[in-house]
Order: sequence, then C-alpha cells, then structure tokens
Amino acid sequence: MQERPDGELLRRLRTTAGRTMADLADAAHVGVRTLSDIERGVARRPQRATIEAIATALGVTSAERDALLSIGRARPSTPASAPDVVGDFTGRDTELGRVLDRLRGAHAGAVIVSGGPGVGKSTFAAEALRVRGVPWIHVDLGGQTAAPLSALDVLRRLVSLATDGTEEAPVIFDAAAARWRELSADHRHAVLLDDAGSEAQVRPVVDAAGPGVPVIVTSRSPLAGLDAGLRLQVEPMPRADGLALLERIVPDAASEPALAAVAEHCAGIPLALRIAGSRIAARTDDVDGFLGAMRAEEQRLGALRHGDRSVEAAFAVSYERLPSVTAQVFRSLAVIDGTSFDARTGGAPLGLDDVTAEDALEELVDLGLVEPRGGNRYHVHDLLRAFGADRIDAEDGPGASRALRERLHRSVLSLLDRAARRFAPESARRDQADPEFAGPAAARRWITGEVDHWWAAFRAAVSGGLHGDVIRTAAGLEWFSNLWPAWGHWYELFGDAVDAAHAADDRASAARLLGLQTWAALMERGDRAGALELATRGLTDARAADDDAVSASAEYHVAWAHLALRQPDLALPHIDAAIDGNTRTGDDAALVQCRSMAGAALHLLGRHAEAIASFRAVLRDLERVGEGDPGAVFTRVVALEEIAKSANALGRWDEARDAADAGFGAASALSWDTGAARALRQRAEALFGSGEADGARRDAERGIALVDADRADAQAAVVLGELRALLERIDGRAP
Repeated sequence: MQERPDGELLRRLRTTAGRTMADLADAAHVGVRTLSDIERGVARRPQRATIEAIATALGVTSAERDALLSIGRARPSTPASAPDVVGDFTGRDTELGRVLDRLRGAHAGAVIVSGGPGVGKSTFAAEALRVRGVPWIHVDLGGQTAAPLSALDVLRRLVSLATDGTEEAPVIFDAAAARWRELSADHRHAVLLDDAGSEAQVRPVVDAAGPGVPVIVTSRSPLAGLDAGLRLQVEPMPRADGLALLERIVPDAASEPALAAVAEHCAGIPLALRIAGSRIAARTDDVDGFLGAMRAEEQRLGALRHGDRSVEAAFAVSYERLPSVTAQVFRSLAVIDGTSFDARTGGAPLGLDDVTAEDALEELVDLGLVEPRGGNRYHVHDLLRAFGADRIDAEDGPGASRALRERLHRSVLSLLDRAARRFAPESARRDQADPEFAGPAAARRWITGEVDHWWAAFRAAVSGGLHGDVIRTAAGLEWFSNLWPAWGHWYELFGDAVDAAHAADDRASAARLLGLQTWAALMERGDRAGALELATRGLTDARAADDDAVSASAEYHVAWAHLALRQPDLALPHIDAAIDGNTRTGDDAALVQCRSMAGAALHLLGRHAEAIASFRAVLRDLERVGEGDPGAVFTRVVALEEIAKSANALGRWDEARDAADAGFGAASALSWDTGAARALRQRAEALFGSGEADGARRDAERGIALVDADRADAQAAVVLGELRALLERIDGRAP
C-alpha cells in the first residue's frame, strides 16, 4: 500500500526524536501495530486520544501537535475506505471459501455476514474482497450508533462514492435508488455495507444488486428479512486459530506456554486476541502478567482494553440498546453453567415462563449477544458472561448473582426430579400426568441434554451442605442411571450422596445409596472388589437402621457384588435374605429383582435349566406391572438376555434366539443401546450355533456399531469385547 503523507509525518517526527517504534509505543501506551498502521496509512481513522498520546510521548511543538491531530480530524465521517485489511488475517478458511465462491458467481447477490460484537465481521468481509481482487466501495452504516444512516443516506453516499464525489446525489429516495441502480450496473464495483442495524437500511441496495455486482452486508443481526444469496454466521475462532493469530501478532512470545492460556481466555474473539497481542507486544504486560489479569474474573474485561480499543465497549454498544426485561435476561445468563441451554433454562434464573424467555433470547441473538445453536438452544461465550456478571454487580447489587444462581439450581433440580420419575417403577411414581415429560423419551432427552446444568446444581448443593437435596436427587436417579451408565460421573454422584446421608445421620439413606454406588463401581468402573466393599458397608448401615426393606436392598447388592466376582455360592445366602426381607415388606417389585438375581446365580453354577425356569417366573411376575413401566421394561430386558444366555449354553438355539429377539425389541424401545447390544450378542451366538454364520456376523457387527468405544462404560466395554471375540470365532480367526 502506498504511504500517505500523514503517515510520513509521524514517521519523520519519530525518527527525528530518535525513537524506535517499540520505544514510542511503550511511552505512549499504544500498540506497536497501531503505530505501524498509522505510519503506513493502513489505520485511516486513528482516534484523537491515540494521536494525543503519541504527540505527548514525542514531545513535539505546538504546530507539530496540530499537524498530527489533523490526521484524525481530516477524515470524512463516512469515508470511502473500507475497514482495515490486516496483514495477519488468520483462519476462517471454510467460511472464506464459501464467500469467494459466491462472489465469483455470475449471480453473486447479497452476502450477509452476521455475528456478535468483536468477532471480526468487518475484517472478514474486507479480507474476502481483498482476496477476490475486485474494486469495491464501502459505507459505514453506523447501525450500533444513536444515529444510524437511513436507507436514503446509504444510497446517496454510494452515489457520491461511485462518482468520486463529482456528482451531487438526489435527495428524493426514488431518484437516489434509480441513480444507484444505473451506477452499479455501469461500474460493477463490489459494495461493503458495514454494521447494518436493520434490514431497512440496506434493502434498496440489496434489491438492486445485479449479476456480477456483489453486495456484502455485515451486521450483529442475521437480518432474516432480507433475500440473500448467502448467509454466514461468523463464530468465535477455534482455539488453534486463536493461538495462531496471537503468535502472528507477538511472534517473540510464540514459544511461551502462557500464550495458549491467554488465547483460551480470549474465547476466540478476534478483538480480544488483537488487544491482548497489542498489550503484550507493547510490553504493557508480559505474557504471564497479562494471563494473571485475564484469570481474575474482576479484571478480565479491564485487561482487554488498549488505546482506543476495548472489548467491554464493543459489548456495551449492543447491551445499551436492550429493553429492560431483555437486559435482565442477558445479565442473568452469566450464572448459567454449561456450553448451551434452552429457553427454559435461560429463563430459570429470573423465574420467567418459556415464551417470555425465548422472546428475550431471540432479541439477544439479533444483537449478537447470544449465539443460536441447533435444536432451539443458545450459547454465550465466556467474555460475554464476564460482561454480564459485571453488569449484575453494577445494576442489581453484589448479592444478586447468588440469588439468581440459587433460583436456577432449584429450577433445574426440580425438573430433574420430575424427569427421573419417568424411569421409576410405577408404584414409586407420582404426578403421572406431567405434561413436560409425558414419556421416557422426552425425559431422557432432557436429562442428557441438560446434564451440564443439573450436574452443576447438584455439585452446588453438595458444597452448600444441602444434604436433603443431595440425597433426594441421587435417590431419584436410581432407575435412569441404568440407562446411561456411560455418563461417567455416577460413582461420584452417589458417593457424594452417601457422604450427605452420613452427615445427616441418615443410615437408611446411606445404605440405599451405597447400593447405588455399588452399581456404579460395577457398571461404570468395572471395580468388582471395590463394589463388594461398598455393598458390605451398605449392609452395615442397613442393619444399624433396623429396616427390613433397607436390609433387603443391601443384601441384594452384596449378592450382586459376589456374582460379579464369580462367587455364586457366596451370593445365594444373601439372595435368600433379600427375598425374605422383601416378602415381609410385601415389595413385589424388589422380589422380582431378587428372583432375577437368583437366576443369574444358577446360571453361573451351570444350572442352566433352573436358571431359565427362574427367569421365566420373573417374566410372569412382570406381566402384573403396568404397561410401559420403564423399571419393569429394564428388568424384562435383563431376564430375556439371561434366558438367551442359558439357552445358548444348553444348545437350545431357537429358544435363545426368540428370547434375544424379544430382548432386543424391548431395549430398543427404551433407547438402551447397551441393552440392545447385549441382546444382539446372544442372538448372534444362537445363530452361529445353529449354523447361520452370515446372520450371526450381521448381528455381531450391528451390536458393535451400537457401542461407542470411545465412551463405553465398563458394562458396554465388556459386551463390546464379547462381540468382537464372537466375530473372530465366526470368521475362524479365534483359536
């Protein structure tokens, strides 16, 4: 780029003063890059404060100061020049390719580039036009200012720019629009309309865009009301690209480990990354010192300010335009945990209904303060969360964050309790007509989809000493945990609940929860010896509680741990004790579980015919349970698998296949992938035993596909290993 006279003036004054660029940047508290851009004429509109700081640092005369200040004053309010084309543009390859494909097309049409504050929309658009290599003109629409340009203003400025100021643009809208259409068809320049605040500002230009005359519009809003050839949402940069940009800005610090952490704390926001890089390059902060400021929540946004650039100011432009309720919603989002959330969770800190919350969130999306995600979900990056937290303290008081967070946690734990009930045996369920979770599928989607939120709420209850909430939440998840063993935190959750029960001197709850932790030790960790230790502790607590039902449950879990250790002879006495206890209390559902356990012991003892008879009795008992009861369905899947397993051991292939067929259907209806894989394992064994190798291979491969090896819990890992071993036998590769 050719140097401008004003850039030459600054360079002459600096060299006359004997200052290097780094020296002057340090003295003026501005970035080396800022100085370089002004001297090279790249920064065409330097802020007055920046020029004053430079003049003071140079110690220039009054006349020289006036000459320098004219650099900032001599620019027209809306220049023809575009946003600065940076020499270190980084990443965005896929997005850039999409825009360039559109710009090169015969019918380019309008490209709408939207995204939140500081995300680099203007820089991205300028880079696309630079790479395209076509002449282009630019209008800053001032969409986020108090006085954005009108549609007529935009047309008149385009006419003036297209004629190099030689033509007075019409003052009547229709005449200005007609003249712009003539000029755009003639000169065929690309147009960049930067920072649109509404569709109305740019609609006449977008509608007038003809073949080969591309128009790029940048906006914090998606401008959904416009017809566009391409819409592009510019997201925060991926972690690797953010670090690469920082390394290009401050190459001397590229080898410092702390630089990656700085990039992480900048949340992929290019404005934040450039400010961080400028401060480090100007030696305002070294990398470690800057990282320390970024890690301190109360200093994070303050650290991202340098010269005339500020992340907080960029956010504030959108925030200050919000209506009162929407601003409240935005602030409250700062207390929400997790990477994404739905409208219900978004409104929970304020106790808003879903419709009100969704309306506010969509308005925040339009202003770039919230990112839309698939499935009617939303996301707020960490810097905007920090901004929202600052606004809570400033506008709502220092205790407001805690109150919002507590209301959120109560809401999500209440919803978790309602969703978890859908998986309990019918006798344990209440509120059967819950419209929110009419069936297990809806309940499962909520529990797995909102796990970041309810897990954070649970952990807060643990740390806050809310023993009753912790015990109730963990106990309520007993039946659902069977269906999602791959989550990975059940052992911790049930262990926290055990501690809470002991702290509350509730030995009965402690015993039941130790049974659930026994399950987690087996299914999640594969720790059989640890499971027996936990179950034994549970039995001690149960006996101290002197409750038949609690003791029966504890005996059951001790028996299960022994079976996991392949000790059926040691398990049987505990099974008998569990049956006796549940008979005394009249708990038919628990009796079904005990009889299922007895069948498993018989199978391990090689008494397969007796095991089949035992599990057939279990199935008959289950027929008395209500239709669609998730707990009963789970027990039925296990019983059918055990029947198929014993039938396979006896070579009764048809019986095994029929049981496995039924088990697969029931597990699939419950969306229990591991249960379905276990059923396919037994059906493949039956098919292979009866000489149907092709069918056995298909079932084994289908079962393997159901199990995510990277996320497999201990139970799933076992069935995955069994399926792979069976596949090797089918193909004749096993010894």
